[in-house]
Amino acid sequence: MISNLRDLGGMPAAGNTTIRKGMLIRSADLSGAEKEDLQGISAVIDLRTTRETEERPDRVYDAQFLHLPIFEQITAGISHEEEAETRSIPGMAGLYAYLIRTCTEAIRNVLTAIIEHDYSTGAVLWHCTEGKDRSGITAALVLEMLGVSRERIMEDYMLTNVINLPKAEQRRELLAKTHGEEYAQSMYQAIIADESYLNAAWEAMGPDYIRGSLNIGDDMIEKFRRMVLE
Repeated sequence: MISNLRDLGGMPAAGNTTIRKGMLIRSADLSGAEKEDLQGISAVIDLRTTRETEERPDRVYDAQFLHLPIFEQITAGISHEEEAETRSIPGMAGLYAYLIRTCTEAIRNVLTAIIEHDYSTGAVLWHCTEGKDRSGITAALVLEMLGVSRERIMEDYMLTNVINLPKAEQRRELLAKTHGEEYAQSMYQAIIADESYLNAAWEAMGPDYIRGSLNIGDDMIEKFRRMVLE
């Protein structure tokens, strides 16, 4: 079973087109994946740190596996709950902005791999641990390249709460008893999706992040659109 799995197909994109189904898929980690879960997926991009991949290795079966971590230093409260228990959790909106400003090379590598994937062989799936933060930022940039409105991008981002909100509420209740209300609330904020997090990333991007900071040109974007839009 793969948690927080969704196909971005069907979303309206540039020029009265839509994203083809079975092309672009995002999820949480694949440590519990069964072979049938990956039907139609020919490449998996793991955005997690090396430590995370070693602790919960993906099960990718016949799919190509690409390990392209957004960052290698584990950040408390966003990637590794055991470390989060011994550190204060920074604001999630600040973390999103930090990733946008400091991880440009890694983010470009991920987007380039998605653009250059051979879609005639099947879909590309990218994931982190929860399928929320690194996967969410990646999805937002992929959708922006395809001309999807930010309103629709936000709607997709917030769908994570269908899975994560009940888990976050349960975790907050348990941690309030063992670690106190302040820590419990911090963990709750780290698990849920919140509009302010993605808005902080967009603010950090500025007016031309994809073409300017990431150096992804119009030719690459047009090639990508031809492959995945209909």
